[in-house]
Amino acid sequence: MNNGQLVYIPSHVRLSRYYYTKGSMRIKDYCVLDEPRHLLVVDTKGINEKEVGVHYDGDIWYVEKNDIFIEATE
Repeated sequence: MNNGQLVYIPSHVRLSRYYYTKGSMRIKDYCVLDEPRHLLVVDTKGINEKEVGVHYDGDIWYVEKNDIFIEATE
């Protein structure tokens, strides 16, 4: 998975936003998609190795890699 890649995220998947505290990251808020979305990958390094950042609703949200389907290129 690379930055700039379009991915498919099914409905009922959780997206999280984080904020920095003294030496750690905390969840700022989260949302659960009520319908599937095609989103753009913007952060492949992520908060941890299990998540990647996607552009959603004007911000970077993090989603687990296991919940992402990579779009086939033609």
